[in-house]
Amino acid sequence: MTRKKLPLILAVPIKKKGGLAEFKVSKLLSSPEIFLQKLVSKARIFSMKAEAKTSDWLVSLRKKSQEKNGRFSSNYWNKLKKKG
Repeated sequence: MTRKKLPLILAVPIKKKGGLAEFKVSKLLSSPEIFLQKLVSKARIFSMKAEAKTSDWLVSLRKKSQEKNGRFSSNYWNKLKKKG
């Protein structure tokens, strides 16, 4: 069945230029400044999101560290008496 269709498929002319693909390429090449502006803007947004996420992580780590170091051990005075 595919052997019968193969010559018919090969006989169909191949279009080199596609309408949609040609439009996208020509749109990008016609205004490289706008393309560059969009690219830099997206990079800036990405970096701002990453900075906010790392800031949140840093705040949570500091909070955990303060909670861990801020605990007052019950045998603190006993340790001081033994040292002194």
